[in-house]
Amino acid sequence: MAFRGLTKKGADYLATRLANELAVEFLKVEIGDGAVISGQNPKNQTSLISYKKDVRILKKEQENNAINLTIQITNDDITQGFYLKEIGIYVNDSSSNGCLYWYCNEDNAQYIPAKTDSVIAFEIDIRMEVTNSDATIINWSGKNTWINKEYLEENYTQNGGYKGTAQEIDDRVVSALGKEDGKFPLNEAIQGNVYYFPANKKFYICKETQNRRISVPDVKFEELSIWENRKRLENLVTSYNLKEWNIIEFPSKKIILSLRKNVDYNENPYKFNLPLKITNGVILASSEDIDNQFVFTSTISNNEIIIKRWPNIIGHGHSVVDILIIGDKLS
Repeated sequence: MAFRGLTKKGADYLATRLANELAVEFLKVEIGDGAVISGQNPKNQTSLISYKKDVRILKKEQENNAINLTIQITNDDITQGFYLKEIGIYVNDSSSNGCLYWYCNEDNAQYIPAKTDSVIAFEIDIRMEVTNSDATIINWSGKNTWINKEYLEENYTQNGGYKGTAQEIDDRVVSALGKEDGKFPLNEAIQGNVYYFPANKKFYICKETQNRRISVPDVKFEELSIWENRKRLENLVTSYNLKEWNIIEFPSKKIILSLRKNVDYNENPYKFNLPLKITNGVILASSEDIDNQFVFTSTISNNEIIIKRWPNIIGHGHSVVDILIIGDKLS
């Protein structure tokens, strides 16, 4: 079942901080792919069920006793894709690992692909209760955080209310990025690095390594905010091939499988192994034979699709069978 809210230990922590008029001290954020077992109360969680990685807090906005934390999800260190089901926010208490303050477990999970499949970075806003004192984030510098144009404009430019010098603004940008890849004009550019163009005050990602002088961003560069949005759209669905099957996978775990196979009329039924486990499968089977009329009945058993042809005897020869399955992927 889906759950979002303070844990029991988180509520006890908040009560203690309120009584002593102390601020909430956020320590870290973790994500995972664990599922809540039937009969288990998510409020009693003290850690994630299946931890995957720590993620970064991008910013916080607090008004009285309510706070909005923006966390950033990236896959730059993910070697095997997983479904983002769990989010755990920890606060600083007497324990060495902190206290699980706020916990989320979602039924409809977002798929996080491996970094070798595609690169992603997106934000999630989380709102929760704190004390009236200004909450703090322990040991956070912003290093290695991906930032987009909107975040820069809001937090690091004069339009966003920051009245520093140009060098001070640059210093804050470098602090958030954790490095400075360079500014136009360039003598070379490395694929994946981000470069600043002072003329329009925008950041560009290099799509292909360049060993030449570059005065302005050209087709080998893409504006960072456009690149991020395109990557998000690309990752709404994942398509790939596995064991001869064509597969389209959605974040909701819905999945479409298709297969095109040559079959012999002497065979009946036809049996094909599925590349992964699915449930609630709807099967469509058809033939490219326009000379013979027949129908198919289909079922899935023991991770195998079985297609029975009627009539049983047609004669000699062969044809092509097209199979389409729509169902839910089992984790």
